[in-house]
Parts: sequence; structure tokens; C-alpha cells
Amino acid sequence: MSKSLDDWLCHINTTHHKEVDLTLDRLREVMLNMALYPVCPVITVGGTNGKGSTCAMLEAIYTNAGYEVGLFSSPHLIRFNERIRVANKDANDEDIISAFEKIELARKTVSLTYFEFSFLAALNIFLQQDLDLIILEVGLGGRLDAANVLDPICAIVTNVGLDHMEFLGDNREAIGEEKAAIFRGDGALSICGDEDPPQSIIDVSAEVGTNLQLVSRDFGFIKASPGWTFWSNSGVRMSLSPPRLQGEHQLINASVAIEAVTRLKIHLPIDAASIRSGLLDAERLGRFQVLPARPLILLDVAHNVASVMALVNELKRASYKGKTRLVFGALADKQYVKMLSLMEPVVDRILVCGLPGKRSMAPDIVLSQIAPHFIAGKVISCDSVAQAIDQSLEESDLDDRIIVCGSFITVTAALNHPFVSSLVHNSNK
Repeated sequence: MSKSLDDWLCHINTTHHKEVDLTLDRLREVMLNMALYPVCPVITVGGTNGKGSTCAMLEAIYTNAGYEVGLFSSPHLIRFNERIRVANKDANDEDIISAFEKIELARKTVSLTYFEFSFLAALNIFLQQDLDLIILEVGLGGRLDAANVLDPICAIVTNVGLDHMEFLGDNREAIGEEKAAIFRGDGALSICGDEDPPQSIIDVSAEVGTNLQLVSRDFGFIKASPGWTFWSNSGVRMSLSPPRLQGEHQLINASVAIEAVTRLKIHLPIDAASIRSGLLDAERLGRFQVLPARPLILLDVAHNVASVMALVNELKRASYKGKTRLVFGALADKQYVKMLSLMEPVVDRILVCGLPGKRSMAPDIVLSQIAPHFIAGKVISCDSVAQAIDQSLEESDLDDRIIVCGSFITVTAALNHPFVSSLVHNSNK
């Protein structure tokens, strides 16, 4: 009996002894066995935060221009299929299963991680199509991430923050060096969207001889009402409506995407109309996603200090007359005390909840660490995201709002909550 996609996902989750194994030798061996080397241009997108949004904007812009685009991203929030998109649609189960079967035969005795299996499946599916462009979102770091096995015509580092320090280093310079390893020379374009980039980003770009474009130096944006203006030293200047993805930080991601597509015109011709419509079409689950309900529900995958700061800034900008309840769940290796301290001034109540899996923080331990520093009763613990949402809904008035953040896993659990799921379904109609 052939395996279902769920069967395969269980299988690939247990084929390697480590969840994260940063090396490219095993991957290259299987790629060589399968001849998985695309001939179409590749854009690689790395960085601490904003990778998914930037990829979504690039995909939408090029799709609106009539190009056939393949996009590999991670993690998924509802279905694995979200990770592999072809021509603006998620890959179907049959194509993914077929790719897994080919990888299983080709790998022989080579052990692959879940992410590596996923990446190879995406390449296999992309090579079955007549694509004009492949966009790859870096999973972790850059130097030893699977996406770095290919040579892109454009490599993007959205920003550099303190995350995954056990793998990438304990300071921004070290992390920046890891992420900048996706840059290429020989005329390839490199872009950095960090307004205060580590010196290592600039040093690595100089070493490889890449054409590095920096936000605020070579391109950027000017806020206006009701829209904004993109500018670039290349001579491009555009007045634009706010992108569909909400939050002021998305203007940087949009600027990075526009800088990329306009400087890549020699490879992939583009017009202003495709850029405008692409930014209005691009969407991604769980990125400052506001669900129209009473109480209002806001989902954000903010899972590190930098992304929580961006979320807090947006909450401060948006006045709200009701009370705000925070449903928060994070992994144990994150700076969750700092994250909650940042959130504390903009919320009225915090519900710390457990997450599925052994990497979850323990809510009671978090509560014991932060409760002495907060107003009595402001922070409580819940066993699960579902329980926290139920309690928040029960306590909230119509003019209140509920924010869910802390991890991709937290937002996934929220999206599986019946009430939240119904809101997402209705908003997509």
C-alpha cells in the first residue's frame, strides 16, 4: 500500500538523528544523484525576520508580471503543502509524494533531515515545470542552509537579529557573517534590508565581490499619507499604496522586493503595474493578520525579540479603546522573558500557554519567572493555546482585542481553533 502524505511526513521526521544538522555534503550527494539543478534564475532570501513576507511579495510581483514562479518557504502553518508553491498555488499531495518517493530511492544510505527532504522535494517539483524563476527562503542561517547549494542571481538578507544563537553565534556580527554567506560574486546582486547592518555583512560582500545594495543608503522609502514612496539610487522612484501585508516594517520588506525586481530587469523584465498589483496581492498567514471579529483577533508569528519589538511598535501606533489580551506561547530556547517584558506595557492581560512538542517552554516556569515583576493577576498560565483563546473570548467584551504570538507553533494552534478557523475561512471568501 502506498503511503499518504501524512505517512511520508512522519517518515521523513524520523530518518535523521538530529532535527537540525547544518552541513551541505549529504544534500549535495543526493542532489547529484537526482540531477536537481535548475536552469532558470534563482533568488535566495535569508535574514532573521521578514523572509516570508519578502518572498510573498516577490512571488506576487513576478506572478502579476506573467512569470511562472516556484517558491520554497518554511515553516508551514496549516498544511505542509504551503512550503512548495508553483504558479501561485500550493503543491498537491500527489506531486509531493512522488517527489518523496524519488528522494527515498536516490538517497540510498544518506540520512536527510526533515528540512532537507522538503527542500529536495521542492526542487524536484520545480524541475518538472517550465518555470521562469525560483524563490528560495533560507531556513536557518545561510552558510550551511540547504538553499545555499544553488547560486542565485540575487541574494537578500532582510535583517540580522539575535536568534538561533546556539547554531549561528551569540552576536550580530557572527550571525551576519553566517547569513551573508548566501551572497555571490560574478555580477550577482545582493541586498540587505537591515537599517543598521553588522559590519560583517559589508565585509563578506566585499570579499565575494558582490553588488551590495543597502537600505537607507542605496534605496529606501518615505512615509506619506495615505501611501508611501519608494526610492532607489538606480533612478527608480514610485508612489505606492500601502501593501496588503500590514505593519510599517512591511515597507522595508516591500522596498527590498522592489529594489530586487527593478535591478533584475535585465534578467526578468518587469513593469510598474506588476509591482503595484503584486504588493496589493501578496499575503502570508500569521503576519500581523487582523481577523475581523468582535473581539478583534490579531495573529502574528513574532518569535524573537526583534519581531516582538516590531509588533509592539504597531500596537502602539494603533489606538484601541478596549482591553488587550495576549495569548503567548514560545519555545524554551527563546528569550521569552524579554519578549513578554516588551509586550507587557501594551497589553492588559497575558495568558502564557504550553505548546505541543518537547521544545515548548513550561507555562508555570515562565509564570514564576515573570509574575514577580508584573502587576498581580496580570499573567496567568494555560495548558494550551486553545484553552487560552477560549478563556480570552469568555473574558473579552466586543470592543476588546486578542493577540496571539510567540511562535509559528502558537499561531498554527490558533488557526486550528474552531472560532479562529471560521474567521480565516470567512475572510478568504
